[in-house]
Amino acid sequence: MLHAPRTASILESVVLLADTARFRTDDPDALVRASLACPICLCSDELEWHAALDGYDPSVECRCPRCEESWRVYLEPQQALRLSLMGAD
Repeated sequence: MLHAPRTASILESVVLLADTARFRTDDPDALVRASLACPICLCSDELEWHAALDGYDPSVECRCPRCEESWRVYLEPQQALRLSLMGAD
């Protein structure tokens, strides 16, 4: 009799954190950054993020250097535009 390897313990440790952005397009940069804050420790100052704004589901992949957690924040098209303009003068 053949048995499949136990993958339940492996699958239990994989948790995908996802959220939706909660900022308006006219919010200041500080509030936009705060909306991407770490869901575990609420850190937003040293956040590392990479925007994937093209395609059907624009999102931002975030990583917290403090607690080493990673998550994805999904954006509406207007929010994606606002995020892409952050830092532009």
